[in-house]
Amino acid sequence: MRRTATLVVGILGIALGGLSLDFSRPNSLVAKSAMPDPALTGAPSQGTCVSCHSGGLDDGQGSLLIVGLPAEYTPGQGYGVVVALERLGSRRWGFEATALNGGGSMAGTLDDTPDPHVIGQSQAGITYISQTTSRGFDGTYADTLDGAGWGFYWIAPPVGTGTVTFYAAGAACDNNGSAGATDYTYTTSMSVTEGAPTDVKGTSWGQIKRIYR
Repeated sequence: MRRTATLVVGILGIALGGLSLDFSRPNSLVAKSAMPDPALTGAPSQGTCVSCHSGGLDDGQGSLLIVGLPAEYTPGQGYGVVVALERLGSRRWGFEATALNGGGSMAGTLDDTPDPHVIGQSQAGITYISQTTSRGFDGTYADTLDGAGWGFYWIAPPVGTGTVTFYAAGAACDNNGSAGATDYTYTTSMSVTEGAPTDVKGTSWGQIKRIYR
């Protein structure tokens, strides 16, 4: 638990705090390292990374976490989110995540701006965030031992959307140049309920002057 917490704190600093590490050394592209196929998040009616990385699904030897979401979201507000993947001994990493409402439709907006290791793609009205090697950095973190993570922004949906569930799947791989039986898949989900919208009250110059006179 302590190691997982330390990994997440480090990833939060790197992905959302503006810190910089150079993971840009060239690596050969294997399978879907530049961008996985969409709809592999483990959400209802979707697949996972295990369709290619066949080592096992949720074997208890690793973990996938979604960090940064509140228990209740404010409609229209932006949140920094991190997906953190860990498995001792693994050396290459990938993930895909999305956010859906109760009807299975896209909930809010996923923005890949803060982290050049990730990229967004859309299919059938749903946006998926995943690792990428196409934005100048190696989003698979090849040769990085034991864990990796990725950051993105979520702009919460409008009032009346209701509960939103984030789904994510991640692949902890051996970096041997092929997808196979020593690559392991982990899934997770996290639900956040809709909170009250921020109360914005109108004011006048006269009211402001009375406060500060």
